[in-house]
Amino acid sequence: MGFNPSSLGAFAPPIKRKAFFSFYFDDVMRVNVVRNTWKITHPDSLTMRSFYDSSLWEKKKADGDDAVKRLIREGVCNTSAVCVLAGADTWSRRWVRYEIARALIDKRGLLTVHINGIRHHKMLSAHPRGVNPLAFMGVCKVQPNLLYLPRYYLCEKLSVSTPGGPEWQWHLYQDHTDPVELPRWLHDCGPGEVSILSGSAGEYDYSANNGHQNIGKWIDAAAKAAGR
Repeated sequence: MGFNPSSLGAFAPPIKRKAFFSFYFDDVMRVNVVRNTWKITHPDSLTMRSFYDSSLWEKKKADGDDAVKRLIREGVCNTSAVCVLAGADTWSRRWVRYEIARALIDKRGLLTVHINGIRHHKMLSAHPRGVNPLAFMGVCKVQPNLLYLPRYYLCEKLSVSTPGGPEWQWHLYQDHTDPVELPRWLHDCGPGEVSILSGSAGEYDYSANNGHQNIGKWIDAAAKAAGR
């Protein structure tokens, strides 16, 4: 039997990727545990950073929304995947949602890693697991009829006041209103429906799923799923 080099693909080690870590800054102590894990030598150059993260723009908030968006765009552009490090309130943060949006706009990989299981530096204990931020963002399909090609738009789930009380509803995402391509890893939906990101993107728990050893594999898998 002849040797087939492609058969080695299933056994190939994960590629050392450059990742963008998206997080709520109140979780920075837990995030630092993950960042220290990810401080590995990048294969291309000893001087290259193996990650970028939300720390890039925290000091730029006072400069306005455009400055923050520009830094996020530049950060995500330098990476293969956006890894959302989810704490209790990460799902509600505007700029975390924009970082998630950039992953889709720029065709990067996307995944969630829950970090509440990491011991808190003051309380020395874990916290209850937070909601997956990707459950609050999706892609909606617009297609009046089969004579038209479908168009896809980013959307987000918002709490809206109604006569019957607060209600969760999907709305077009206002920080990026142009059409986007349907990510190759996200399942398609019917016209007028929403493909929720959490339904297709990888979701892991740093503590329960041995993130210290596996986070590189998770990021590599997300990047490959996006074609990076």
